[in-house]
Amino acid sequence: MTQSEAVTSHRWNYHDLMLHRVHEILLVASPYDAYILEEDGRLTEQILTEYLGMNLSYAPRVWRASTAAEAMQMLEERNFDLILTMLRISDLDPITFGKRVKKDRPELPVILLVFDTSELKRMRNLLRGSAIDKVFVWSGDANVLPVIIKYVEDRKNVERDMETGDIRAIVVVEDSPRFYSIILPRIYRQVVHHTSRLMDESLNDTHRILRLRARPKILLASNYEEAVEMIKMCGDNLLGVISDIRFPKNGKRDISAGFKLGRWIRNRESAMPLLLQSTKPAGEKRAKRLDARFLYKGSPTFLKDMSEFIVANFGFGDFVFRLPGGKVVARAPTLKELEKALPEVPAKSIAYHAGSNHFSNWLAARGELWIASKVRKVSLSDFENVEALRQY
Repeated sequence: MTQSEAVTSHRWNYHDLMLHRVHEILLVASPYDAYILEEDGRLTEQILTEYLGMNLSYAPRVWRASTAAEAMQMLEERNFDLILTMLRISDLDPITFGKRVKKDRPELPVILLVFDTSELKRMRNLLRGSAIDKVFVWSGDANVLPVIIKYVEDRKNVERDMETGDIRAIVVVEDSPRFYSIILPRIYRQVVHHTSRLMDESLNDTHRILRLRARPKILLASNYEEAVEMIKMCGDNLLGVISDIRFPKNGKRDISAGFKLGRWIRNRESAMPLLLQSTKPAGEKRAKRLDARFLYKGSPTFLKDMSEFIVANFGFGDFVFRLPGGKVVARAPTLKELEKALPEVPAKSIAYHAGSNHFSNWLAARGELWIASKVRKVSLSDFENVEALRQY
């Protein structure tokens, strides 16, 4: 493939990514709940502000229904891409409402938005069904609104985008709505910020928006089986895993599920970036035995430390050449410096990074999807032939 063909392939891939977008949202809430959310009618403006802050190109439109009956009538009259429902609907509980929506529109995402996780205790068993796709917690921070939208879009687009554009993904395993409503906004902001930062400064606004379509997808799993399914689906496109330690396994809450997932991951991929987090500081020793980074959720620097892990391990930072034992032998902040370093670093280091998809993931984080795919083929089938990699 010539350089011009590669550029054409890039543009085609960028245009063809993220085909499923959330444009129309139906908010089902009592007047009181809607008032709290909208702050005198500014919910759409809050979403727009957050989208602009994340350098995203558009913001969806929000429609509102005060009752389930009104919502069902609106669903008959127009198409919606997402339903946000609050807990207190005057004529129906949200579970029954969700079931009615899913009866005729099983693919339409229904997200329950609550003000406090204590509201969920009496509904915990009911929420295990299929009427509600996910629960998020509104704590007054509009960050959670674009995250809900991106959560839906990423789940809808991930398989096709991996096949079409070789897009990478990050799997987050967390069953606490309160906690994932806090950490997902930070993860999304980090991913979007660093994807934008690494773009060529010569790109115009249109091309920069297209490049953002190639950002890593962020997938949320809430139990062991869902996490395993997602990791298998991602295959070699998985950048890494951020996981809680305590979450359901085989239908029961397991205090060691994160460690069990970590062992399963290590049996598949010894070098996969893995971050384990817990409210119990004692988990650090077990995490180290899995060669995983550990973070204590109660730490005042928790979010900062998680951001640093994302930069260092998901391809957004410098490329750090290491020997298989971990010794650092070189560092390359840019593509040009990576090219200069390749002839100088030991062959064992190149083979180690190629065999673990590190080169491919680092290139993909910079939007170089075509070359990332080419390098990964060398990584998987011929990584011991160092010269085959250096020629790229």
